[in-house]
Amino acid sequence: MELFILGVLFVFAKVNLHFFDTGVFFYSTNIVGYLLIYLGLKKIGYFSKNNKKMQLIILLMMIHSVVFTLLNGSGHSIQTIEMSTAFGSLTALTVLVLAAIGNVMIFYILHQFILSVRNNQSDDIFHSNIASLEIFAALLFAFGIVTGALFFIIASVASISMILLLAAEIVFIVKFSTKAQTV
Repeated sequence: MELFILGVLFVFAKVNLHFFDTGVFFYSTNIVGYLLIYLGLKKIGYFSKNNKKMQLIILLMMIHSVVFTLLNGSGHSIQTIEMSTAFGSLTALTVLVLAAIGNVMIFYILHQFILSVRNNQSDDIFHSNIASLEIFAALLFAFGIVTGALFFIIASVASISMILLLAAEIVFIVKFSTKAQTV
């Protein structure tokens, strides 16, 4: 479980205040994070319990992160794509959508994992604890959407929102790690 939690930390923890980073370091931490998530889930036998879909999703997110690392490392980020042509604009929009999907997938992975754990436990107190994690993850997801919208609408407020989002993610990881140890 420790590898999984450390992986989530690597995916969540970012050192900048931009919602869509264009640096190699941003996606490099995602590669490490998704690898640790994969290894952590494999170690606890998660994939052997009919969770092949999640295995594929995590592998796709590692590939997604590698591709974005290479794109950003070669100077072809969202911010540098020439948008004076229809093809350039379509390319920039496609890259933006793929980056947004990448930001959402960690929440999907967490949601599916929490559901799986909840469905395998019968203790009512445990259900209450795991339900609070589910709600917290959903709130993080909603706050991430608001932060992303602010990035395009009011960039100066988005930086403050990003700080709050990062702090909330750290609180989530701490809560998750303490509750996950009881599983």
